This record gives sequence, C-alpha cells and structure tokens, in this order.
Amino acid sequence: MELTRLIQRNLKKTRFIIGVVITSFILFLALFSPWIAPYPREGYGYVPLEIESRKLQPPSLNHLFGTDVLGRDLFSRIAIGASTAIIQAFTVIFLSLLIGLFAGISAAYFKGVVELVLNYLIELFMAIPAIVIALFLRLSTGPGLHVVIISLVTTWWAWYARITYVYAKSIVEMDYVVLAKLSGLSDLKIIERHVLRNIIQPITVQAISDLGSALLEASAINFMGLGLPPGHPDWGVILYEGITSLSLEAFIRAPWLVVFPGLFILITTLGFTLIADPLREDLDPRLRRRWRLWF
Repeated sequence: MELTRLIQRNLKKTRFIIGVVITSFILFLALFSPWIAPYPREGYGYVPLEIESRKLQPPSLNHLFGTDVLGRDLFSRIAIGASTAIIQAFTVIFLSLLIGLFAGISAAYFKGVVELVLNYLIELFMAIPAIVIALFLRLSTGPGLHVVIISLVTTWWAWYARITYVYAKSIVEMDYVVLAKLSGLSDLKIIERHVLRNIIQPITVQAISDLGSALLEASAINFMGLGLPPGHPDWGVILYEGITSLSLEAFIRAPWLVVFPGLFILITTLGFTLIADPLREDLDPRLRRRWRLWF
C-alpha cells in the first residue's frame, strides 16, 4: 500500500513519466515481439537462404535497422531480444532479492553464530566477480541462460543481504520489537509484522533501480561469449556478433550493427533509472540536493 502511494505521488514528475513510458514500450516489445517483428524466424536466429543478396543492407523501409552479416533483419533480432533482456534482468533481481531478504533479516534478527556466519558469507560472495562464476559455468555446463542467471544471482544476493541487514538491524533494536519478543509473539510473526513491513519499501525501490545494472551485466556476460550461444536473440549477443564479424573498415560502412543494440541497452537502462530515482528521492529528501554537492 505504501509503495502504491509512493508511485502515485511521483506520477506528476516528468522524468518518472518518461521512465514509465520507456519501460512500458520495452515491456510491450518483449511481450508482443513475435507479432511485431517483420521477420520473426530471423529474429530467433534463422539465416535466410538469400544471404548474399541481403547481408549488410543499410536501414530501409524493408529493414528498419538494416541487416547483419548473415542477412538477418536486425530490427527483428532486437525486438525478439527484448524478451530475453527483460527475463534476465527481472529473474536476477527477483531471485537475488528473495535470497538477500532471507539472509539479511536472519543475520539481523538471529544474533550470535547465525549473524557471524551469514555476514561472513555476505562479504565472501560480494568479493567474487560474476564473470569468474560465468566462466566456470560456461566451461563446465556449456552456454545457456542458466549461466547468466546463476552467475549474477550468486553475487547479487549478497548485495541485497547487506542492505537488508543494515535496515533490519536498526528495526530489530527498537523497543517495540523487544516488547513483542517479551510478550511471547513468535519470531515469524515479529519478522513479518515489524521487520519486513518497515524495510520492504526502500529495498523494493533499490531493486527497481538495479534492474538497469542487471541488464547491463547480463548483456556484458553474453557479449563476452560466456552466456547465451551465438545466434540467440539477445542484445549482448547481437552486439558481440556485430563487433567481432567486422573489420574497422566494414564497421564504418555498417555502424547500425552496433549502434541499434547498444542504443536499446542504453534506453532500457535509462528507463529503469528514471523510474527509481524519483522514488528514492521521495523516500530520502536529502538526495534531492546531491547534485549541488558537485558545485
């Protein structure tokens, strides 16, 4: 309910509305891309038979974003790739948030050995680069969506666990929580009524803000060839194929292979940021003055 009121208060802010419009467009594209894409089979990786006559065609009415080195329609590839980008970002954030909430609240509420062990694990996993885990999974299990999801969740849960721990620690030490424990209320009820309800709003806003970062990291893993295999409809893969298949001279002649997938990654990340920033400022008014500190 509080989060709903927070969103309603920000509907009057221009940048929040712009962010909603951008993300709504990307979500619409992700949901209906098989019907929007003019060449859906090529979007999923099918190579047309007339490859020689269609490869590296510039943007036109027939091919809005041009074609790639295999003659596939680039707009169809990017449109189909929107669903992969959204699935990766939302899955990583959701699973990381779920695990982080459980670990962070447990560390703050159950003190002693539980707090010590969980804090040690949080620090340990925060220090491990996701790219190392992605490389290990790629070599041991082969390419796939699971490489991206597991490698990012393995490191991102610790970030949310740390944030949750900081918020929950201050709540657990409040007098009304101590009184609830003394009154005999079960631990589960105390966590649900007094701890989780008071921390879920700022952590959810942080999760919205992190969607863009999750998208960037997932695209980076795929761009390096560690996640999804070549030909898969993903913006990172499309960007990788566009860069590695061209020499410098060819890149100058066909810049659309890199410009359009990179532009969609940038726009989607910007959309999530424009939504989350006003929400964070509403929760903490001091953030409204953060730009003045630079001058």
